[in-house]
Amino acid sequence: MWLFAMAALAVLLALAGRYGAGYAVFVVPPWRVEVSMLTFCLLIIASFASFYLVIRLSTAAYALPRQRRAHKIARHKERVVADLHNSLKALFSGRFDDAEKLARHAMAIDAGVNKDSHDIRNIAAALAAWAAHEGGNLPAALPYLEKITDAAAANMRDASKAYMLLAEGRAAEALPLLQALALNDTTNIGVLKMKLEAEINALAWHDVVLTLGPLKRTGLMPQSAVDEIRLNAEIELVKSRPAQRELLMDQWKKLETTIRFQPRLVEVLAIRLIELGLDNDAGVIIEEALAKYHSNNEESDWSSAYAVLAKCYANAKTDSTVLQIEHAESWLKRHPRDAVILATLGKLCMRQALWGKAQSYLEASVALEPSLDAHMALAKLMEQVGKPNEAMRHIRRSAELAKVAAIL
Repeated sequence: MWLFAMAALAVLLALAGRYGAGYAVFVVPPWRVEVSMLTFCLLIIASFASFYLVIRLSTAAYALPRQRRAHKIARHKERVVADLHNSLKALFSGRFDDAEKLARHAMAIDAGVNKDSHDIRNIAAALAAWAAHEGGNLPAALPYLEKITDAAAANMRDASKAYMLLAEGRAAEALPLLQALALNDTTNIGVLKMKLEAEINALAWHDVVLTLGPLKRTGLMPQSAVDEIRLNAEIELVKSRPAQRELLMDQWKKLETTIRFQPRLVEVLAIRLIELGLDNDAGVIIEEALAKYHSNNEESDWSSAYAVLAKCYANAKTDSTVLQIEHAESWLKRHPRDAVILATLGKLCMRQALWGKAQSYLEASVALEPSLDAHMALAKLMEQVGKPNEAMRHIRRSAELAKVAAIL
């Protein structure tokens, strides 16, 4: 196509020169120049081409320093990005010193040479901090994070710092950072998990309960783990609440049924109430918990956790010991060979001065499963009925069981 165009142009020029009769005259007294129209046109074209060439060369020469600088910046950025990639490879390969060194090189990028330089420098600083932390050098890691000052990278900086502080056991310092991060993003599973860990370490149990709500809604944490943490938090709250009956009972009644009747929680609350002299309330919540259990489970599913509640029931000195005995006997009908319930009935009968029934229940308990608690109760009973030798025998047996328990 180019050859065809050049040939056509040559033909046109030849025809124009052969048949064109026009001419151009330039007069500058006393000189006169006369040229053909074809020559005049060729001169104009040649002049324009020369002018265009001079302009292009001047523009290229003027832009040459900028192009050289841009090329230098591009080469520098390529080296920085290569350092970042190699630092990541070293970090995940366990070569933490190499990773920190390469990331530190990447941090040296000139802040004004490229629009992405701030992001690259922030990422390099975070990478250097993680490499130093994983290498066991937290004092060197935190200064790297302090170099990240851009608002857009603040979350990355604060989350990294909180993680490192938690790993060093400095939960109190990490908690304010995590609270601010969680406030801005309530669905960030990583931040919520770290916040929960910090609150547990700081014994902030009320905050633990509040954090579990959004963490549970994310669906990314096992339900069993959430329930276990919630139960432990509620237990610790019962232990730490002021010694006020209304506060303790009201807070317990506000809990969901699945949490409220957990045997560990009921046991802790009952012990707290008994310590405060609120034995009637302690007896009521144990009765409610066991009634709830029996309504939802088969007799064969009786667990040791609920047996502990039956043991705690004997320590609640309510206004009606006879009624307590009736409740315990109803439990015994469901679990006739449970040593804990038998021991509970024995101690309740002792309180009511039913010595014969108390002895039969306690002896049946130690026959099924010898326990320190039952033998001590039998020793006390034998002293009450005037059998010191029998009392000493049970005391010696209690000492043997205590020694075995201490070894285990």
